[in-house]
Amino acid sequence: MNARSIISDASNAVINKEGEKERIDHWVNKNWKIGGDVHAPMEDKLKFLYEIGRREQVGMYLRNQNILDKLFQALYKKRAECEKTHGHIKQVVKFDIIRIRNGSKKLYSLLNFVAYQLLVFAELQNKVEKRNSFGRYF
Repeated sequence: MNARSIISDASNAVINKEGEKERIDHWVNKNWKIGGDVHAPMEDKLKFLYEIGRREQVGMYLRNQNILDKLFQALYKKRAECEKTHGHIKQVVKFDIIRIRNGSKKLYSLLNFVAYQLLVFAELQNKVEKRNSFGRYF
């Protein structure tokens, strides 16, 4: 629950009323009989609302927080490096699970990810300067 959503909003994004603290408290209080507690920390309220099916409202709250955060744009710029690494991982280790039996898809993806991690670990252990450059292995 401590993960922060760093997703670009539309240029015309606005604060959504259902994502404001007062509306969060309203829906938590409305469901007090099944465990809603308006005095709980916000994280617990959001988790509660998510679990009872008010996922969109939780998303609205999180998006509102990003819109109000003055430092959000600086955080979003850092995401480019992360996306570059993800793109590289997808090029090196194919996570394509088309034509794989449904029962094997999860294991197949996990094994590919572990293989990538082993390559990265080997490069770190051998103090390779240019990391994530696995072209020489293939």
